[in-house]
Amino acid sequence: MAKQRSEKSNYPSRYSPSGWVSGHQYITELICEKKATYDKKELPVKFWDLKEWNGFYRYQITLASSLVKEYSVEAVIAALKDNRCYKTYSLRSPFLRSIVEEYHTKQQIPRDVAQEDLPYDFGSKESFASNNKKKSIISKLQDLEDD
Repeated sequence: MAKQRSEKSNYPSRYSPSGWVSGHQYITELICEKKATYDKKELPVKFWDLKEWNGFYRYQITLASSLVKEYSVEAVIAALKDNRCYKTYSLRSPFLRSIVEEYHTKQQIPRDVAQEDLPYDFGSKESFASNNKKKSIISKLQDLEDD
């Protein structure tokens, strides 16, 4: 992971503060994020250091590197963001390869889907919507403190 954007590390990491990662690592972060959403878990910062995620991360990064050797990084990212791959939780999925191949052969990967060129703001925190609208006792107390 690099602190500055470079040719090799040109994707913003979602799970490393102010860091840039390579295409392999970015693809692996995307697939781990999908798996965490499926398992109803939250990925913490530097989740790959945790014992629970370490093995899965290492396995997926080897799969990502083999996919990138055969296809481009942009094709794999675009395929993972495709609506047909909404239930893809591993890079070993048999139908993922056909979608990646489709994007690779078309060579019509939109630049805004594959990689955003906008400067990434590491200072702001992203909040994700939750289906859980119930308020617990602790959240009610925090609301009272904020007022």
